[in-house]
Amino acid sequence: MRRLVKLGQRLSLAIRFLGQPVKIDPSSWVSGRSVVRVCGGGSISIGKNCEIHPYAMLLTYGGHIHIGDNCSVNPFTIVYGHGGVHIGNGVRIAAHSVIIPANHNAPTAGTPLHLAGVSAHGIDIGDEVWIGSGSRILDGIRIGRNAIVGAGSVVTKSVPDNATVAGVPASVIRQR
Repeated sequence: MRRLVKLGQRLSLAIRFLGQPVKIDPSSWVSGRSVVRVCGGGSISIGKNCEIHPYAMLLTYGGHIHIGDNCSVNPFTIVYGHGGVHIGNGVRIAAHSVIIPANHNAPTAGTPLHLAGVSAHGIDIGDEVWIGSGSRILDGIRIGRNAIVGAGSVVTKSVPDNATVAGVPASVIRQR
């Protein structure tokens, strides 16, 4: 019976993402109520034993989203691809977090904001990282291995390995 359920899940994912540049390891679970979409190019890859929970959104917007093995993306989390997002192995992303590897450029005098363009440098999240609920990870950031991001934090600068950061803007509160 269990094999039949797994086969059904694999078949469902294969049909759902047929013809799209989306690779999901068969051991991973992607909720049918999540949004996993390639828009404007790019790709999405999800490693082994991952969980993408209901109402999570993975949208490429022309960039690439890579999620390593043994990761979880919890409800109402948003991950955009723009400049590329690389999420390592064993990463836990709590509900309502936002990871956006892009930023609007400041307009010159007389130029409307929506015409000023976008910069996209990418986001790199190391292995075994915990990202607390409601966190915001901004463009150009690297979060080091074994780091912890406190709930509600806004990460505007890169985080070293083994650090715990919290606050708005996030700053190191502990180094392990």
